[in-house]
Amino acid sequence: MEFVFWAAVAFLAYVIFGYGLVLQVLAKLVPARPLTAICEAQRVDILIPAYNESACIADKIRNTLALRNPDGHAVQITVVDDGSTDGTADIARALGLPEVRLIETPGRLGKLAAMNLVVPQLTGEIVVFTDANAMLAPNSLMALVRPFADPEVGGVCGQISVDAKKAGQIGKAEALFWRYDQAMKAAEARLGGVCSAQGSIYAMRRALVPDVPPGAADDFYISVAAVEAGFRLEFAPEALTQEVVTERAGQEMGRRVRSTEMGWRALMRYRALMNPFRTGWYGWQLLSHKGLRRMAPFALIVIFISNLSLIPEGWFYALSGLLQIAGYALVAFAWAVPAVRKLPLVGAAMFFVMGNLAMLLGLLQYWQGRESSLWTPVREG
Repeated sequence: MEFVFWAAVAFLAYVIFGYGLVLQVLAKLVPARPLTAICEAQRVDILIPAYNESACIADKIRNTLALRNPDGHAVQITVVDDGSTDGTADIARALGLPEVRLIETPGRLGKLAAMNLVVPQLTGEIVVFTDANAMLAPNSLMALVRPFADPEVGGVCGQISVDAKKAGQIGKAEALFWRYDQAMKAAEARLGGVCSAQGSIYAMRRALVPDVPPGAADDFYISVAAVEAGFRLEFAPEALTQEVVTERAGQEMGRRVRSTEMGWRALMRYRALMNPFRTGWYGWQLLSHKGLRRMAPFALIVIFISNLSLIPEGWFYALSGLLQIAGYALVAFAWAVPAVRKLPLVGAAMFFVMGNLAMLLGLLQYWQGRESSLWTPVREG
């Protein structure tokens, strides 16, 4: 049982800390790729899927129109309204902007079906995907498009952050997570390329954009299609947006469960890419970052159960078992009483436990054959 305990501890340490540490060391040993020439002017489609985004769609359109375009790209903005019932389409239409095309689906189809409907209608060489509530930094368009001057680049991932000063305790912990995640993306880009994109902001060569099957995470499925086609995913940290994290633990939990379920379904479609003997550095990165990381909840369960059985074996196991019991109890209490989250480290502990519990539930939902198709985005306010 001691072997089981320490094997699970070692596995958990690798997927949470070890992979990132090894990745950073290896990335420093690899010389940076030389800068490519400025990307020639491209036809760029910016695609904004929207469902009941009346509170932010006008600001999103104005924000997108204000993006700097020093390279003279021909930009077309397409808003696809997926059967909104709150006047989102009316607001977009009322702006009367010739650079903005509005496409309304025949009723609510779901984000994936709506995107599959619209992408074949786009005509640009590059498609920028961005969420309706994601306000982009002024240089984001330039940063996303310029790496395509390298013919080996099939997609470009932007950077996500959370404003910790405006966030609650869960949001502060997520802000720390995103800083860690972006550091890993920068290191991954120097080795095998970024593992995948996040839906708030990324760009793809349109010819590489596939139809997304039902129940798959669209950002992962679309971006990894570039790798399957033999291209590389680049990282553009200047293409920046900020996420808003809700402090409503139940809603945030539901979002994470759905994200895991859909992300795992997409990963299983591309599971062959996790073979380092086939895809080199990228295979190791995808296996560690997306595959093994999803197994962390099971390691936590093994650690807890094996630790309880080892309590009679000495003070160390008694102390570690007591700390685990106390930690999980405190997180449960903080879930029920939000004020408790303000105590030192409680917000971070809650973020960690909630994230791993959501991964566990998301994987169970996937293995049970349950499939997310329609959902309402989590928004504050």
